[in-house]
Amino acid sequence: MSYTVVGTDNCKYCTKAKHLLREKRVGFTAYSLSSPSSKWLLTLMKEAGMTTVPQIWDNEGRHVGGYTQLKERLND
Repeated sequence: MSYTVVGTDNCKYCTKAKHLLREKRVGFTAYSLSSPSSKWLLTLMKEAGMTTVPQIWDNEGRHVGGYTQLKERLND
């Protein structure tokens, strides 16, 4: 299983999510909305009504939610 994490550079829960994934030895790809090359993601998230970060998806494309939901999923 791997995950996609969309967040910002100054987000403590984004950092915690990535740390948790590393700790659990789970692969992930991270995108920062702070990066000019990822601004297109901000547009998609706004269109989808997502207003907080991190937003996390699994490798099947299912939306996990944020840090709390990821932590619950990985601890099950």
